[in-house]
Amino acid sequence: MSGVAVGQERPVLTGDVTTKPTRLSGVDVARGVAVLGMYASHLGPNPLEGWLGTAFLPFEGRSAALFAVLAGVSIALMSGGREPRSGIDRTRVSMRLALRAPFLLAFGLALTWLDTSYLVILAYYGACFVLVIPFLRLGVRGLAGLAVGTAIAFPLTSFWIRAEIAPRDLLLLWPDIRPEMFADGTGLDGFLLALLVTGTFPALNLMTYIFAGMAIGRLDLTSSPVCRRLLAGGAALAALAYTASWAATDLLGGREAIEATLAGQAAAAGMSPAEYFTTHAMSIHGTPPTTTLAYELVATPHSYTPFDFLGCIGVAAAVIGGCQLLAARLPRATRPLADLGSVILSAYVLHFVAIWIIWRDDPSFGVGNFLWFAVAALVAAVLWKRWASRGPFEGFLHVVSTWPTRALLGSRR
Repeated sequence: MSGVAVGQERPVLTGDVTTKPTRLSGVDVARGVAVLGMYASHLGPNPLEGWLGTAFLPFEGRSAALFAVLAGVSIALMSGGREPRSGIDRTRVSMRLALRAPFLLAFGLALTWLDTSYLVILAYYGACFVLVIPFLRLGVRGLAGLAVGTAIAFPLTSFWIRAEIAPRDLLLLWPDIRPEMFADGTGLDGFLLALLVTGTFPALNLMTYIFAGMAIGRLDLTSSPVCRRLLAGGAALAALAYTASWAATDLLGGREAIEATLAGQAAAAGMSPAEYFTTHAMSIHGTPPTTTLAYELVATPHSYTPFDFLGCIGVAAAVIGGCQLLAARLPRATRPLADLGSVILSAYVLHFVAIWIIWRDDPSFGVGNFLWFAVAALVAAVLWKRWASRGPFEGFLHVVSTWPTRALLGSRR
């Protein structure tokens, strides 16, 4: 999810014209959608059980990807939007990102300490905030090219690296980075390896989403034609990616190659290889198995394969474009979502705390729990926004990243 508060004033979309400067409310609405999608994934029914669970399947993986793409949008807006900042202004943005990174890392490690059984992405975002600094000068074309290039190159490069140093099969989930790694013999090198390459949200792979979001943030999101193209183009990209993955796996032999590596495990579990793969496909989280390169053809949630990247980027682009259009037409109706999206970091952190307090001894989830949790979050966000412009964690990051920057570089003129 995005830990960056946009903060920068931008004109709001109103058809083809603009009004006085304000936040991009549609981007905040998209953030709100991402938050509710995360709640659906964490609190809703099992997506592999029953028709109701299947209805929640679209949230798996795509909500996290939308968070990451929106983080890229925020970084693009911080660094100048359509016209990337240069000189001392870019240095200020670089310092703000670098100063936020260790706090996101600390927040992420603290949330894993709660041991809610859910994977936490914040520490990986902290690494991304440092990795993105050399690319702040790039425009739309350069960032879009990087997004497409890394969507293909990073998964394949990761496969070959992990096959040598950290091989895994379908059931072996590389452990999430945790504070104990510094005391259990893993050491700093093992921690960094997990943070960048072998963890559950490898930062190097997350950069694909960051680049895509930055490319979107460099567009004129106040233009309704641009937003319509995002909506249509994103939907088309997603449809193409998922169709191509289906063809590669089901028609061209990819699934057969995968199932051939699962024969022994499937027999031990009393299943056919096809049943075994379907049952455990959700275990492909950030680091696909290295038993066969055919795993890079799937597009299952969180698989971080080329098709998964392109499909999720398409969905995210469509959601952002659609939310900008919707917010322009229905500003009052979308305001609760925008308020929730404007405190996205706080909504992320506090939902882990709430899960730890309420359900740590009785992890019972379903549609009812998701609905009341989502309503409570929306109401809390609306009430909070009447009192403060930033969420508590957003405000903290703003202070710790802007005060040192002003002290060292002076105020921006």
